Amino acid sequence: MDAAPPLERRAMSPRLSVLIPTFGDAHTLALTLAALRRQTLDPALFEVVVVNDGSDPAPYAELTGAVYPFAFRFDSLPENRGRAAARNRAVALAAGELLCFLDSDVLAEPRLLERHLAFHDRRDGPAVLIGKRYEGDWAVLAAALEGAPLTHELAGPRHEDFRFRVPGRDESPQEWLAGAPWVFALTNNVSLPRQAVLDAGGFDEAYGTRWGFEDTDLALRVHRVLGDAAFGYDPLAAGFHVPAVRDLANLQQDYGVNLELFRDRHRCLDAELVDLPAPTEVTRKIRHYRQALAACAEHGVGRLAEVWPVLGAEFGGRAVLWQAFGTDEVPLGERAVTHDHGRPRSDSNLHLLGTWSPYPDGAFEAVVSVDVWRLYEQRELSRLLRVGLRQAGEVVLVYTHGPAVKALPADLPVLTGPEFFASLLRRRYPQTRTEHFGEITLFRITAA
Repeated sequence: MDAAPPLERRAMSPRLSVLIPTFGDAHTLALTLAALRRQTLDPALFEVVVVNDGSDPAPYAELTGAVYPFAFRFDSLPENRGRAAARNRAVALAAGELLCFLDSDVLAEPRLLERHLAFHDRRDGPAVLIGKRYEGDWAVLAAALEGAPLTHELAGPRHEDFRFRVPGRDESPQEWLAGAPWVFALTNNVSLPRQAVLDAGGFDEAYGTRWGFEDTDLALRVHRVLGDAAFGYDPLAAGFHVPAVRDLANLQQDYGVNLELFRDRHRCLDAELVDLPAPTEVTRKIRHYRQALAACAEHGVGRLAEVWPVLGAEFGGRAVLWQAFGTDEVPLGERAVTHDHGRPRSDSNLHLLGTWSPYPDGAFEAVVSVDVWRLYEQRELSRLLRVGLRQAGEVVLVYTHGPAVKALPADLPVLTGPEFFASLLRRRYPQTRTEHFGEITLFRITAA
């Protein structure tokens, strides 16, 4: 059969909509659109939708007046509202059943769109493909300015995507995606069905004009619907990040504000562990603490009833934050709240580690953790103490000497040697007191 004539092909509905927010960066958007001209995917199969987030539209006039081999739409918001709002507007304008989100400073490798579409065609149901974004340097920029296609041959170790610096990243991605693939699904290069975005509620515009987390927030909500198996990774669906001059101090401030908003929006262990470390480290920690908490539940570690004879008389009925299992088996009182991962989540029983908290400073008289803290890695244990001392006048770490902890799997490192640990505590918190009650040791830490 002969190929369809050009006019008829342009009239076809695109299958894939490439959505790009922009703000005051027509210069990099020009390079991004030039790279999209060079795609191996039939231009009748995709469209490009650009939404200007309230910046002066005049610098974009040449781009909006150009003729492209693919369908092209440009829209401007009346004011600067942030990436979430710009992307929501682009989603509303999109004609394709599949969406590919790119940034206005990401230059697509020629096969990027072809590989995104092929991934979805191989799947039986809705799915998410995470592509790679190499960090471009001045040599990459020079090639782009000369009009050369940016292919994988340009990439070296210095260009590696910061998210994927793990051994075997390209050969066995499911090993590091497992448990929290949404951490990697940034909108600099990711695709998914339009309906999946709508079903998840779209981008949360509360993140505003600040930098960060509007895409991570959406990805987490999509993951709750679709699950791990729906997320894939393709290192050959790649783009190059144009180098830029940035105000890193302001970006860091934006990141911190939006991180707090993200954690408060979700109030769960997964969101609590998201932080500055590379996503591979975040997902490792999520898997580790899920395993640790499941093992505690299975082997009876951290059960509050077993230490209640020691703690109940002092802390029962008080405003205490309890981290333990079986917290519904003892009379805590109405002022208590819990982090009990063995009970259903509720407003008064959050599934957190306690390294971040939605509760205000001074909300409690004490924070008490029963044995679970002994499986914390150094970073999380330090944060538990710091956050706990802001929330309460005292943090009490309960250490039991019974058989439950000894039954934990060997691949879960657990703190032993309470005497040595007491010396570590006192170096940081000299006012720490240690109390012994038979098989129970209490480490009582107060602020200086």
